[in-house]
Amino acid sequence: MRGPMGDFVRRALSWGIVSSLLLPILALVVIGLGALLAALGDNVGARFCGRVALLSAVVWLLAVVATAILAGIAGLAADEERRCGEPRRHRPGKGPRRHGRRRLRGRAEGDPRQDAWGDGNGDGVRPSRSDSGSG
Repeated sequence: MRGPMGDFVRRALSWGIVSSLLLPILALVVIGLGALLAALGDNVGARFCGRVALLSAVVWLLAVVATAILAGIAGLAADEERRCGEPRRHRPGKGPRRHGRRRLRGRAEGDPRQDAWGDGNGDGVRPSRSDSGSG
């Protein structure tokens, strides 16, 4: 993804990942602080910490959803760019991969090895009994 939109998506995705990792830690620390304040008898401070923890949990949930959406956008844009960009080049010094295709080679007359069809004569037709000369 290139251009200003790509920079925005990349930056927002980075912030989303960081906030998705750090906001739960913040919420747990604030919940612990609220429990400590409640144990000390400071109900106003405990209630404030509870609300801050709730707010950080909501922001964390929004960050997770936004990160997932931005990751999808970045993935689709990268796929589109790969399809519409320059054609893929072969590996340096090597040709394209054949992915299991075998090149058929002609066999010399009387070669005992079988060809790709398994008939030994190279044309895909099995010799009949009358062609064998014994008949």
